[in-house]
Amino acid sequence: MKNLEIKIAYLDKDLKIIDRNKEFYGYFEKVGFYYTNFEDLVIPEQREAFSEFVRSTRNQNDFRSFTFKKENGETQDNIVTVGNGSLSDKKYLTLRIFEFSKVLDSFHEVELAEHQLNYVLGITSEYLFLYQKSTNRFKISSFLQKSNVILYDQDIDSWKKSIIEDDLIDKNDILEFESKIDELKACDESFSMTITTSLRFSHSMFEKLTFKGVRLEDNDEVFMVGRILPEFYVEHVEKSSEILHELKIDSLTGVYNKKTVTDFAHKRFVPGTKENAMLVIVDLDHFKPVNDAYGHLAGDKVLKKAGEILKKIVGDGGIIGRYGGDEFLLILEDMNDENTFRGIFHAFISDIRAAFKNDFTDIKLTASVGAAMYPKNGKTFDELFKKADFCLYRAKDKGRDRYVFYRDDLHGELYKKASEAKTEGIKYDVREVRELKSMADFLLNLRSQPKNAVKTVLEHMLKTYNLGAINIYYGEAMKRIFCMGEESPALSDACYVYSREFVEALEGKAYIRVDFTIEMTKNAQAFGSILEKRGIQSSIQCILGTLEKPVGLVTFDRLQEGALWAEYEMNCCIMFAAALNLLPDGEIKEIFE
Repeated sequence: MKNLEIKIAYLDKDLKIIDRNKEFYGYFEKVGFYYTNFEDLVIPEQREAFSEFVRSTRNQNDFRSFTFKKENGETQDNIVTVGNGSLSDKKYLTLRIFEFSKVLDSFHEVELAEHQLNYVLGITSEYLFLYQKSTNRFKISSFLQKSNVILYDQDIDSWKKSIIEDDLIDKNDILEFESKIDELKACDESFSMTITTSLRFSHSMFEKLTFKGVRLEDNDEVFMVGRILPEFYVEHVEKSSEILHELKIDSLTGVYNKKTVTDFAHKRFVPGTKENAMLVIVDLDHFKPVNDAYGHLAGDKVLKKAGEILKKIVGDGGIIGRYGGDEFLLILEDMNDENTFRGIFHAFISDIRAAFKNDFTDIKLTASVGAAMYPKNGKTFDELFKKADFCLYRAKDKGRDRYVFYRDDLHGELYKKASEAKTEGIKYDVREVRELKSMADFLLNLRSQPKNAVKTVLEHMLKTYNLGAINIYYGEAMKRIFCMGEESPALSDACYVYSREFVEALEGKAYIRVDFTIEMTKNAQAFGSILEKRGIQSSIQCILGTLEKPVGLVTFDRLQEGALWAEYEMNCCIMFAAALNLLPDGEIKEIFE
């Protein structure tokens, strides 16, 4: 790894130093290498935290910042990662130590999970800044042509004072500069400052520079890290803060919500990226019986605990989001070794099994895992999701409580057949079978208790499919006669059913599926624009009556965020509309009055 000196020490279970590499020895030799216990090299106020971190961490994607002693009483901030290592066939803890100021140039290489920052900021080679709140330390580094020069490394208040006193900032910007430094020290979610300065040229030339940064947290440590950009380059990264503001957490589980994780996945999995990563789906087995038997509060506790378990195992090695219901979607970075991801998957399964072993005497709550590797198994989110989803239900078919990751030699032919079966409308997924049972109950009760049957199944679909609204339009004027969910005034009628744009979008079918309205605007621009104006992000729409003579329309709409429709979701929506079509004339209107 160029320009990044890695110091390595091997420790036994008592944290005594057994051996170290020459970089480690050179770094610490001037403090007097009489230390045999590594804790003695850590500043006193951090020793307890250091000991706890090292003894409890076995995943090299975990990291923390610690301050070590150096010569002449000086100290140095470092990032420390911990993993299992071996030396002369004996097992030891392996500590890898990186100087904090030199890490920024190598986010995509170092075994740290700052790929989120790399993704948001697009760091390559330029001027970067770092502010550490606990020490009030501010650094500016120049990374040009793979050389690292630290331009400033001092207390931020001292730096601010020197910049002003040395006339390195335009006098008209001083008040704004002082105010912005106070904002930076507050460590909000993101930071932006534009000043006229000669920071880069030391009086020889003034220019407008924009500082754009984000907040990073590592347990109790808080940092602001970002780029320093000339004015002409700012537009290139304007979307950085927009992306950050869209990052939202699922309030129940503490992981990212569906929009965040899918947006990240769409941008992470694109052709041309070389780094390996895995798309993983974790689904809780027998979660619905827990909800039914013990109530939703018990179900909420299960979801919250599952989120905590996944976060603990993944740490900073990936992104975790709640995809819907009892399903979690993960993107794991740097998955170059099969033993590594097998170990992670095994931990998911065993830890979730153990967590709920004694909670439900009559229900065995476990987890099933499906995964696909980027770029080996697919180069887009859609490709990888379909294969991971396929593997998830292979795991469930085999008895649940296990993981399956996609291998073309094992799954290629079966996956192809399954895809063809879905294209032909054959019900293949275990999940689809579960939803078909719900639809079967609806059909059985439709004749005897039509209003109750409709209400029950639509409530189920609204929640399970993460819908914003279900609307039913009827009559020649296509007025809305029923709405469940968000009753938007923009959706009061569906007169577009008679439009040429809608008919063309149907392509001869009695329904249309729209995963992402933004994509529809590219492929079927006129109809996509109709959906966009109505605030619909994703939709399945089914004709009542016939294509030649429609009498109504049923729409299942996602209003807040677009998402891929699962095959079982689409099939059940179509079946619901088909069941209504079988009712005698006039009865539909009676049901929904």
